[in-house]
Amino acid sequence: MTEISPEAQKTFVQLQQLQKQIQNMDMQRQSLMYQKVEIERALEEVKKSEGKEDMFKIVGPIMVKSSKDKLEKELGDTKEKLDSNLKMIEDGEKKIEEKMKSHQEKLQELLKEKKPATEAG
Repeated sequence: MTEISPEAQKTFVQLQQLQKQIQNMDMQRQSLMYQKVEIERALEEVKKSEGKEDMFKIVGPIMVKSSKDKLEKELGDTKEKLDSNLKMIEDGEKKIEEKMKSHQEKLQELLKEKKPATEAG
């Protein structure tokens, strides 16, 4: 059985941690994308309604009356925040993917270095 160097073990553990971070970020991204789709649908419905009549929105367990303009602005602001959060997550994912690639290359090099020593001995 081939022993793995402590540095290779450490790199492997770091790689696993990065993979977990990517999975968590992916789940966050999917959740934000779902929220964004819901906001976009709501915004479309608000824009479709004619006139300046009052509308209703759900706030927690209650329904509240709101003006069309105010509701449209709130939905637009929420969409902007979601877009910003999505961008941050996507940027974070890219950075982690770069780290993962670096760790994978390092691990491969460490494992290659170990092979000749075991074959010779």
